[in-house]
Amino acid sequence: MASEIRRTDPKKRRTARRVRWGLLLTVLTSSTILGLLHTKRSGSFWPVGVDALCPFGGLESLNSLILNGTYLKKVEFGSLALLIASVILVAIFGRSFCGRICPLGTLQEIFGRLGRRFVPKHGPIPRWLDRPARFLKYGVLAVFILWTWRAGELVMRPYDPWAAYHHLTSSELMTELGVGAIILFAALIGSLLYDRFFCRYACPMGAFLALGAKFSWFKVNRNAHTCIDCGACNTACPVALEVANTTTLDSPECIACGECIEACPVEDALVVSDRRGFKISSIMVTAFTFLIFFGIVALTTAAGSFEWSKTTLAQEVQRAGAGGGSVDTESIKGWMSVDDIADATGLDPAEIAAPFGIAEDEYGIGLGELKEARGFEMYALREHVTALLSESP
Repeated sequence: MASEIRRTDPKKRRTARRVRWGLLLTVLTSSTILGLLHTKRSGSFWPVGVDALCPFGGLESLNSLILNGTYLKKVEFGSLALLIASVILVAIFGRSFCGRICPLGTLQEIFGRLGRRFVPKHGPIPRWLDRPARFLKYGVLAVFILWTWRAGELVMRPYDPWAAYHHLTSSELMTELGVGAIILFAALIGSLLYDRFFCRYACPMGAFLALGAKFSWFKVNRNAHTCIDCGACNTACPVALEVANTTTLDSPECIACGECIEACPVEDALVVSDRRGFKISSIMVTAFTFLIFFGIVALTTAAGSFEWSKTTLAQEVQRAGAGGGSVDTESIKGWMSVDDIADATGLDPAEIAAPFGIAEDEYGIGLGELKEARGFEMYALREHVTALLSESP
């Protein structure tokens, strides 16, 4: 039996980890930058908000899209495209979106690594508590999807930790996303103690993907003949699955991250393979996850369906072929600024801003953010702009 055991190449294992972490950190960094550019708008490029760049937004909008042909407010086609990409990945590799792309999952893993280094050692969550607690996320999924579909709006947004993360530098954090900020803080502190704390117990997107993960084409399989029962795979699993006690890891809790495979010291004791025994390396799972997910993003972007930036009022007027005096003031939205209105209408920005206490250095800030600080309502500003337009020659 000992002659059948071959040690894995440590360099190959490190390379697979680096590729996975390279993708995770690239997505997290890009998402963070887009979030900062959205909340602190400057220049001509203004990215859409986090709700339009999250696959869960596509799921939240699905009912409205089917019944009315429209997306919920703040959601765009991009969310639906990301949802479709995530579902395709589930059918092939399981929850590889969770384990190789999700930026909130990456944040939790970073805190998990910090916890292992700086937090005193502690035991695992007792099995009698851990197992039933994992079902909580399915309840979270059901409650928010049914509530959203019934209300016809993004009711989860105030509770969304990822939306809170994207607004850490915005005044909206305390006014609209305070609960989400608390949940984000709890998820990261929890991850210092137990890896992927939010993923395990509360993530509705993870719960949705888990519904189909059991039926994915490729799964992690363990060769009992070469396994040396070292337990390295169990220790490495960020969601605390007992990989060493199974032949085929078909648990919906598996996030398809490949950490168990890279931790295994024996060649082919753990592999990703399909029902026929066709094997694919962990590094190739990362590569195909990237190609499938971002291939769909690239195709829909090229087709003009996936929008990355918001359209200013002036651009909407130009598209409609209307002059400044024909601006529909109902098109003025909270994400627009005084400068947007002035550019579209030709009005003096000072005249637009004066009744609402908006300072000159705030002309480029979104009205939705300013109205909380200055205490005005959007309908009042629209009526004021309408009056100014009627007075202009």
